[in-house]
Amino acid sequence: MKKTLLSLAILSLTAISLNAQTRYVDDVYTDDQLDIVTDLEYAENYTVLYGDIDTSTPGPQFLLEKLKTDFYYPPYEESVGLRPVVIMLHTGNFLPRYMNNGPVGYKDDSSTVAMCKAWARKGYVVMAATYRMGWNPIATTEDVRRETIINAAYKGVQDVSAAIRFLKDEAMNLGNFNALDTSKIALGGQGTGSYITSAFACLNTQDEIRIDKFRRSDNGDVMVDDQIWGDRHGKGGLPGFNLENWPGHTTEAQVAFQIGGALGDSSWIDAGEMPLIWAHSVLDPFAPYKTNIVSVPGTPLQVVEASGGYDVIKSSSAQGNNKVYEGKVMDQYTFAISKYNEGMDGLYPIHGAANASGPYEWYDTATIKQLPLPPTTIQNILGSIRLSNPMHNKTKAMTYIDTLIGFFAPRVAVSLGLVQSVGIDNINMASNVAIGPNPATNQVTVFNNWDNNELRNIEIRNLNGQLLQRVPFAGKQQSIELSLPTGLYIMNMEFERGTGSKKFLVN
Repeated sequence: MKKTLLSLAILSLTAISLNAQTRYVDDVYTDDQLDIVTDLEYAENYTVLYGDIDTSTPGPQFLLEKLKTDFYYPPYEESVGLRPVVIMLHTGNFLPRYMNNGPVGYKDDSSTVAMCKAWARKGYVVMAATYRMGWNPIATTEDVRRETIINAAYKGVQDVSAAIRFLKDEAMNLGNFNALDTSKIALGGQGTGSYITSAFACLNTQDEIRIDKFRRSDNGDVMVDDQIWGDRHGKGGLPGFNLENWPGHTTEAQVAFQIGGALGDSSWIDAGEMPLIWAHSVLDPFAPYKTNIVSVPGTPLQVVEASGGYDVIKSSSAQGNNKVYEGKVMDQYTFAISKYNEGMDGLYPIHGAANASGPYEWYDTATIKQLPLPPTTIQNILGSIRLSNPMHNKTKAMTYIDTLIGFFAPRVAVSLGLVQSVGIDNINMASNVAIGPNPATNQVTVFNNWDNNELRNIEIRNLNGQLLQRVPFAGKQQSIELSLPTGLYIMNMEFERGTGSKKFLVN
């Protein structure tokens, strides 16, 4: 394959201005400064098709598909040097747009384009990649329906690996003229793309896809046969079933963010995996917010039990995987969203209507009505819009997107080591610490109410700044013995991330 050389609930939050921007966190460019290059081929591999979904054409058909991507480039600045990369995957139920009876399913979906531009405005090179689609939603047996869609998701994981190797091949073998930092890659998925990115992040061994829930009910065979299709990185398999693209390169990414979707099984989450960040509609009817059965819009298929954003972030944090960003972001988005996420940094619960699973999407219904498709298909597509997003309004959708990226961006930047923290220098971390009694006499107890920011040391000083006591701090609360004359004192606090101070009185 010839490689083409690349050219260079709504939370109404006010957009950050272009003044005093922090690169990779705030917008540092405008849309008209971006260079967008479309339809570049990044890989090719075998897609399994099962005929038009409106017919009962039997038997799979194998097609060697060229996988395409769009790139969004911010202006190159020599002083900036190498640029981190965001790989963005669209949604679509693993079927082509419109064939899936829906208005989404490709790299140029309205919301996908808006998100890619938002990341590029912050200074990232963005790769909006397609992935292989194709499964059999009208198979007569549930085993076949489940097996084919699970294999489609597995192939998506392989395609992410191919995309990463594509980037590394350019950086290593083509002079890296786009100044890509392939040691700093963030994966992002929306809907169906989230199933792929989270699986990529958490599938560490082939054995993890051989658990009972991913076996056929009739004979116990594994649904994903890696001896045929290759391993999760897209290596191996049989000729005519899998191609390894860009061999010789590794396939690491450093952080993954998800919008909707779910993780195939919570047992896949192990310590030492990449950090995860997740936004999820609490009342999503298709992908569970916690752990439940996944269903596919427009089909009778309930696929398998899977875990959504709430349970995944809870487990990932418990394993210590999200510690790299936890407590290091204290901005307006964090404070607003922390009212809803039960203290789980990295989780953005979207509260809205029960069937508004994608409030960040919008569609041109006039264009859909003019598509050269049967009237019944047109009506199915319009019905799908009402089912998944009855508010398909661009203004509201863009408000959601601004908030989503506003929540993700600082955590991605911290996870990639692009910034150390966001907002902490401007925050008195002692604001979430209680001391009592106040006034005190011979003892005061300190309560650290931060969930993800350890209080390590306390200094007590008088108003002249003289150090009177220094006390190491451990745990969530600790009592300090005092031997101080009556007066006003300052308690300085050193946290794992940030500092703070409070005044207290001794009687």
